[in-house]
Amino acid sequence: MTRIFQVLIIAVIGGLLGTSFNAFGINTSNADSGTDPGQTASADPSSGSSMAKQSASDENGTAPFAFVELFTSEGCSSCPSADANLRQIAAEASQSGKNVYTLSYHVDYWDYLGWQDPYSSREFSDRQREYSRRSRRVYTPQMIVNGRTEFVGSNMKKAEDAVDRALKSQPKATISVECAMQNGIINAQWKVEGLGKGDQVQVALVQNSGEQDVSRGENANRKLSHVNIVRQLETVSNPAGEGATELSVPEGFAADKFHVVAFVQSLTGVKAAGKASIVAKMGGNDKANNMAASKTAMPAEKQIESKLLSELHFLEMSQGERGRFTAGLRAVEDKWHISYVPMLLESGRFMRPRSLNDITRLVSKKTGQQFGNDLDKWLEWMWKQDIKPHPGYANFKSLLYGNIDRRFSEYFEVTKDSRIRLDEIRWGGVKRDGIPPLKDPKMLTANNAGYLADTDVVFGIELNGDARAYPKRILAWHEMFKDTIGGESVCGVY
Repeated sequence: MTRIFQVLIIAVIGGLLGTSFNAFGINTSNADSGTDPGQTASADPSSGSSMAKQSASDENGTAPFAFVELFTSEGCSSCPSADANLRQIAAEASQSGKNVYTLSYHVDYWDYLGWQDPYSSREFSDRQREYSRRSRRVYTPQMIVNGRTEFVGSNMKKAEDAVDRALKSQPKATISVECAMQNGIINAQWKVEGLGKGDQVQVALVQNSGEQDVSRGENANRKLSHVNIVRQLETVSNPAGEGATELSVPEGFAADKFHVVAFVQSLTGVKAAGKASIVAKMGGNDKANNMAASKTAMPAEKQIESKLLSELHFLEMSQGERGRFTAGLRAVEDKWHISYVPMLLESGRFMRPRSLNDITRLVSKKTGQQFGNDLDKWLEWMWKQDIKPHPGYANFKSLLYGNIDRRFSEYFEVTKDSRIRLDEIRWGGVKRDGIPPLKDPKMLTANNAGYLADTDVVFGIELNGDARAYPKRILAWHEMFKDTIGGESVCGVY
């Protein structure tokens, strides 16, 4: 048995932290070295994604496939070229008959830059966030192939290589899907073989193409085109071998301009995919078959959460250039919530003085507290407040600290309830294992410890008749010791 003596705890063991989630695995061995927003692009209704066929089930089977997901935004100036790449991939697959699925998710964390992307959704930012728990990279345009390999979406060479590799890999599962619509509701019936532990079935309602005249933001005065735009994504956890998922049609819906993609998401990637066109059944409310959808009311707490800025917004602020930081901070002020305080203060630690000053001025304005740029005093005040954490706060810390040392991210990936406040965890200034612990130190009798003065502080431990003393002046350098006392293993943290 190992006993842990906490002397003065200023270090945190990762096992004390807690967050529960289902994260997807990503291979970043082929990813670009930078994390700057890449580039996206435009789309074409004839780019191989049109589902004008009237068969209920179009592409299902056991052949190798490539599943290409692009995270993009109309508010990101880097994105149009990656959208064009996705369109080209879809068009080439359509011409060649290759089994390639392309999906475009519009994230919402660029909406503060002056233009609100009409296709954006917090839900799609959350999906990217799930991937980021493994890749430690959040940016646009990000392209991910088969849920495993990620890279900047504007890099067509990497996209082609990733697709080619995926098409040479035999799938470990199969999924088929058929769709019918009646009274404004799409019923997607799917069957799966090869499900594993933790697998999910996900069903996406996809708009074949779309164009938008952007009047503000980074892409002002540009006409942007998109292909295979995900408008709704439903997840079935712990699925059986077959089931049905209902999808609500969006405003302006027409069956020949949309299709449905169903896929199996595992912890290690996308295992299978299939797609189907939508067949409209006669009867009921014919108008509802073509326009508008039903909506269900969210619980009050979820309504509040849905209005909060994403934690990815704060991460982008901390890493972006000055103009984006300023626009991002303005959005924080406009949509202020007290749960933003911990993320603002933690971001400020890694920013230049000018940006830190902007942050502390905003927090002072919103809280009435005046501590200038003294982050220690701000934190001491914050720890005395009962601030309910932002729903994405643990992920924010995981990504922020993962930029220092990827292994730090592991401290936020346990499933137990947290026994300490996450905002109390601070970086100690070095990477993991940067300070070597004091292991099994050689001991002297008190009479022979001539290097100690009578006024020196020591930490004493007695166990099973064995007494030891650890001088503060030594522990101050190591912060932790590991020793055997009275026949038992002991760990002490200073």
